[in-house]
This record gives sequence, structure tokens and C-alpha cells, in this order.
Amino acid sequence: MRYLLNQVEVDLLKGTAATDEGAKAIRAKTLAVLQVLLQHADRVVTKAQLLDTVWQGVVVQEQVLVQSIRELRELLGADSIKTHPRIGYQLTVEVTPIQSVKVARYWHAAAVFGALLVAIVWLWMSGLGATKSHAVQPPTVAFLPVENAILDDVHATVPLHGLAYLSEHTQTEAALRVVGAEHVLTTLSHSPWYSNETAQVRLSRRQDVRQLQERLGAELLIETRLSGFPQDMQLQYTLHFSFGAEQGVVFGAGPEQAYQALIVKLTERFGEHEQTLDVQRNLDFSNDAFARGVQFYLSRDYQQAIAFLRLALSHSDDPLTVRRYLAASLANQGEVDAALLLLRQNIEATGHDAVTQRERMRANLMMGYLLINWPQQAEREQQLAEAETYITTAHELASSGSDQLFIAYALEELGKIKRIQGRYSEASRLLHSALRYHQRFDAIYGQTNALIELARIATEQGEDQEATRLFDQAHSVAKASNAIPNQIWIWLAQADLLRQSRQVERANQMASHARELAKDADDPVLIERVEAWFASAPIYTVN
Repeated sequence: MRYLLNQVEVDLLKGTAATDEGAKAIRAKTLAVLQVLLQHADRVVTKAQLLDTVWQGVVVQEQVLVQSIRELRELLGADSIKTHPRIGYQLTVEVTPIQSVKVARYWHAAAVFGALLVAIVWLWMSGLGATKSHAVQPPTVAFLPVENAILDDVHATVPLHGLAYLSEHTQTEAALRVVGAEHVLTTLSHSPWYSNETAQVRLSRRQDVRQLQERLGAELLIETRLSGFPQDMQLQYTLHFSFGAEQGVVFGAGPEQAYQALIVKLTERFGEHEQTLDVQRNLDFSNDAFARGVQFYLSRDYQQAIAFLRLALSHSDDPLTVRRYLAASLANQGEVDAALLLLRQNIEATGHDAVTQRERMRANLMMGYLLINWPQQAEREQQLAEAETYITTAHELASSGSDQLFIAYALEELGKIKRIQGRYSEASRLLHSALRYHQRFDAIYGQTNALIELARIATEQGEDQEATRLFDQAHSVAKASNAIPNQIWIWLAQADLLRQSRQVERANQMASHARELAKDADDPVLIERVEAWFASAPIYTVN
């Protein structure tokens, strides 16, 4: 949410203040202080209330609050906040909300990150002095069909299977009242927001959410969206409350593991029989900003993604995953040095828990990937040697954790290094090893990247017939699961090789196949990648 305060436009989501001198970032704690003052602009907020709300459970000196007030006065004007000696502070400027004109494509929550924080703070303050004893009835929950963002036939059942799984398991494991999946579908079938063909729901306005909540008899309506890659998925979710909405994201190797991760969060949040407002106010606000950053990242709006991910990083107690997405966004914006710096921080992270070890593995793999695909000023052979060191470390970490997917990824990247170095025999051996790992997974189209690399080796060695056979094999495994993105990637790889050999007409024919598939899929990200090829612009990104 954005406000105009003393001619300064403040964006609570991005954590910025737009002045005549340009946009300025607001420090995370200072932003939180402003959010509380905004909600209670009509009265004095005590120092104790501000300290307890913004620095929850942390013993700090009053000077940290004084510093935040000083920073706000520098942004908004010396007379913007009145000090009431020995009591607290009050916002004195006129508060004018600015309506947002941009609505995200997939997520239709009307309340933003800052508004949610303010609402929860209000709930706590309104019950101040009695929160320890006032119990809150857990909400009745209704799930919507899971939006499936994975373009293949393997996951075609995601919308309805996900709805049934989440509804049933949340009721049994979290001991919450859950509206049954059949009742949800019956209600949706008589609504203008549901498509029987795709089993997808589109709620474009806050009013739609409220109407559906009333029809279902649910205080908490949950939208979810599954994306990512087989064996490495993410489930974005939006929690629609009566007072606003909150977003988040969880991860899992497959759909059910991702659903289970969401159920764990719901259990931690609402599953206790004796809840209090004191418990309810301790929300993970950084996850909301993180989810929005991931959303923009997936839609390739990297500038917006960077803003939200930086905000999430400033709040997060577990920064590894946030830092990885921020590094990927920066790299895709061309800020490779900044991305490498963030990834090194993840590599140096201490801890031996599974999450830390996997993020360390990912960071090593991404470091190598960036050094291979985004050459810097250093001598190329030295860069490739450094990339090999990082990817070998990733392979060792994946092997120690029996993570077959990342073993395959590491083998593919090592094979690519050997191909670039002209060591084709070693490259072929590594890539065939990667193929064997991918063949163990249900989604066999994961083989396509290794097959493309093998086809490149054959082309570079002048074995055109073998290259054609390998590309045909790649098309077969992608078509077997109707994996549209993989089919597009294969056509573009063939077009790229033909263009490099100056066979421009045939190259354009191949790329035109990719363009048709992307348009049929009606996926803006795929369309953008194909058009980038025709414009001779980079089509590779950090995934």
C-alpha cells in the first residue's frame, strides 16, 4: 500500500519513499515503526507499544526507536512526528492513501504486505492487557483448486488432486475445520469465477473473495499455485482473511511434499486448540514479501523481484533461500558480480541441517552456472576451472545427500565445461551419466538438456546425422509428456546451431515451430524467450 505523507510518496511494500531527490530506501525497522504510527495516526502510540511491536521479544535500548523516529523525520519533515515526552509519538501529517493501479496476473489479494502487518498490530493492540487470556476460535478453512503452472501431462491432475489432498490432510493433521472439496467444487460450479475445463479459479476483485468466503462459510480462503520443475517444486499460496490477505511460498520435491509443507505451516499457525491473540500476531511477514518476489521472478519482472526480495532479506531470519532468488534475479538483470557475492555468502553459511546443506549445494551449482554462461573479464580457461571447482563441490554435496536430481544437474554442467574445452570424450561420459539419473524420474523430459548438449558435441565434431538423432530423441521424450517448455527449448537449440552455421532460413523455420508452441500455450514467459531468439538477444536465464 502507498501513502502520500507531506508530499512524500511512501510505498510500504517496497520500503521506499519517493521525494524530489528520487526514491530512498527505508530501513526495515524504521518502516515497521511508520506502519504502526500510520494505523494509529489519530492518537499517541507509547514507546513501550512501539518497542514491543517492532522489536518483538528482543531486548533493545530505547535509542533504537529514537533512531527510527529521526530517520522518519528526515524523510517526511521535522514536524511530521510529534514527541510526547516520557509517553510516545504521534504522526501529525495528513495521510492520503494512493490506490494501486497494477494487479498481479495470478494473485489477486487486495491487501498488501504493509496493510496485513498493520491489521495484525491493530488486533494485538486492541486486546492489549487481555491477550493472554482471550482465546481465538481457529478459522474455518476452504481451499481452492490448485493452479497448475507446470506445462506437461504428468501434472495434469494437480488442480483437483491438490484440492482434495489439502482439504483432507489439513482437517486430519491440523485439526482444523475444513470445507470439504466436493462442497467447494459444487459452490464454484455455480459461480462466474470457475472454469470447468481447466479447474481454475480467477478472483479479480476483493469483493469476489468476500462473496466466495460467504458462500463457502469460510473465514480463511486459500489460493495456491504449483510451479517449478519435477523433483524441485514450489507452492505459492495466498491466505485470504476477512481483513486482508497474506502471501507465502513453500517448497517440496513433488506436489504432495509441497502440500505437506503448507499444511505444516497452517498447523503451526492455527492448529492449536487454545490460541490467543498474542500467538496470532507473530506472523512471518518476510514470507509475504518473499512470495511476491518469487511471483515477479517467475514472470521475469526482475526489477520488481529484486525490490521485494531485498525487503524480504532485511526481515528474514532464514535468508538462504531469499538470497538465492535475489542472486538469480540480479544475474538475469546483468548484475552478475552482485549475484556471485550473494551466492558466496550462502556457500560460507554455517550449519549442518538439511536446508542449509541443500542451499549450499545450490549456491555452488549456481556459481558454476554463472561462470560458464556469463563470462567475465578474467581469462576464459581460468573461469572454467573455477566453475568446475564449484560444480564438483555441488556434486559431492548432492552425492552425500543422495539428491539424484542435483547429481544429474551437476553432471550436466560438468559435461558442458568439458564440451567448451573440446574434451568431447569426457563430456559425453558425464552427460550420459546425467541421462541415466534423469531416466529414473517419472518426468522423463528432464533428459532433454543432456540430450541437447550431446547433440552440440556431435555437431561440433561434424557428426550431423548423430546430432539429428539426438535432437529427435529429445523431442520424443518431451512430447511423451507434452512438456511444452522443453519442446520449445529443443527447437531453439536446433535453430541456434543452424544460425551459427549460417543456415538462416532453416534456423528461422525451427524457431518458428517454437513460436507456434509458445503462442498455443499462451504463456508470456515462453513467448518472450522465443522472441528474444528472433531479436538475437540472450534467451538464457538463471532458473
